[in-house]
Amino acid sequence: MSLLRAPELPVDDPGRPPVTSWRLFTWLATRRKGLAAAVLVSAVFSLGLVPVMPIFLTGAVDDGLAQRDWGALLVWAGALTLAGSVAAVSIVLHHRLTVWWRHDAQYRVLQLATRKTARLGSRLRRHTTTGSVVSVGVTDVVSIGRAIESLAPTVGCVTGIVAVAVLLIGMSAVLGLTVFIGVIAVAAITGPMLRRLQTRYGAFRSDIGRVTERAADIVAGLRVLRGVGGEDRFNAAYRQDSQRLKRSGFGLAAPGAWIDAISEGAPAILLGAVVWMSARLVASGDITVGQMVAAFGYTAALLMPVRWLMGTAMTIIQGEVACAKVGELLALPERAAPRDPLPGPETGAELHDPDSGLSLAPGLTAVATSDTDAAAAIFDRLAGLEPSAAVFGPIPLARMASDELRRRILPGDHDAYLFAGALTAVVGGRDPEAAIAAAAAEDIVDALPDGLAAEIDNQARTLSGGQRQRLRLARALAAEPEVLLLLEPTSAVDSHTEARITERLTEFRHGRTTALVSASPLWLGRADQVAFVQDGKVAATGTHAELLASRPDYRALVNRELS
Repeated sequence: MSLLRAPELPVDDPGRPPVTSWRLFTWLATRRKGLAAAVLVSAVFSLGLVPVMPIFLTGAVDDGLAQRDWGALLVWAGALTLAGSVAAVSIVLHHRLTVWWRHDAQYRVLQLATRKTARLGSRLRRHTTTGSVVSVGVTDVVSIGRAIESLAPTVGCVTGIVAVAVLLIGMSAVLGLTVFIGVIAVAAITGPMLRRLQTRYGAFRSDIGRVTERAADIVAGLRVLRGVGGEDRFNAAYRQDSQRLKRSGFGLAAPGAWIDAISEGAPAILLGAVVWMSARLVASGDITVGQMVAAFGYTAALLMPVRWLMGTAMTIIQGEVACAKVGELLALPERAAPRDPLPGPETGAELHDPDSGLSLAPGLTAVATSDTDAAAAIFDRLAGLEPSAAVFGPIPLARMASDELRRRILPGDHDAYLFAGALTAVVGGRDPEAAIAAAAAEDIVDALPDGLAAEIDNQARTLSGGQRQRLRLARALAAEPEVLLLLEPTSAVDSHTEARITERLTEFRHGRTTALVSASPLWLGRADQVAFVQDGKVAATGTHAELLASRPDYRALVNRELS
């Protein structure tokens, strides 16, 4: 990458980062070593050069004004102008490079988090909350970018402080030691406050994730909450979490205020001490008037670096906490890839879960149960989403490569995310129109002004719950997997629409393995085989009519569904 051109983002491969907070922070800052080096060097010239500019005042006063040598004054003034121009150009270049550096880190974090969530799939919600994941993309990415951006002014300010101290020591050991001792004293005072700030910001970040999770739950289930009268209860819980977040925010105020006070007051006190001491040194003849002016200029110029150092310290702490949260997400365990993957079986092989006793062969299998969570766990094992002894023909699912497994066995979640885009792209597949027809979703296409070319927003929020469910079903059908596992695919539609879907889906999936969880008589009557599941185990199998005749408990489940 040329240093004068913006990096191309997103990157092809974000890399394999460490997951501990400070190591991850360092790793993100050093992915583009040339850019990082250029940023730090430009910081030395743009920020480190400003505090030492008073050195030109010494020559201008002593050699020019005091000696009435206008040529020398012109030379020193020209040198000051040149140094200021170099600093100005460096500031412009430094800002451009810093923005590129920050964006690279932010995009990389987003890519890493997105890749991780995609690999985790259904495991994600078992290990973390929606609020934590959302906060990574909304809060932590910004904090990490700002923290990495703060590294440059930190280096520039430290360089300026060291340079000023060295120049003052060359002028007067007393003045130089005063500056050194003053800066060390400020660091010693603010150190405990920064540690306290770090602890409180960690609690604040956790509360942000909790509130975000609560808000996501309320938005996702708003219709249901209103239907069962739970809206007020969830609002009260959100209000409680919000008040906790407010108290955490107030907890940040005390150490933050003390740090701000020190960053403003300490340099002013230091400036007063240097001016007083340099005036006494001039009176005693130890330094010249020009050196006194330079000493004042050096110390006054330190006001900005010291304030910036305090501010960047707080920003870097926030970035470290954010890196810790990102590291927690990246450290979540994924499905272990088999060392020696086996190729899958021939098309049409039986899929079997020994834990439940459920076997799926080509055709339509309906799983009837009163415990949908147990049925979902069975489907997770059959889809290879959870470790199990499930087999596909003679091949253990755990030994199959993930790519082949995902291509051949598709779990269709009725709550799966709907991405924004044209309707044809949302549904996908070779023939999205046929899949939409099979899901009885033509009315959705007819109601949109541009039909299949109409743009759908994220989660298709302008559509009803039943329409979104049919779009998800159409997308699953359009993928044309060898094995399709559906969990309550028509729970949000009316009985007439459900009847159309059962007829069309059966025809669309003819000859392929399809299993669904439902106690609806419409599905049970259409199924080639019904598996009655109790306590996570298959209690009986047969046709709908056979089970109605032989199993009173099955009959009670179906009658309860009808009522």
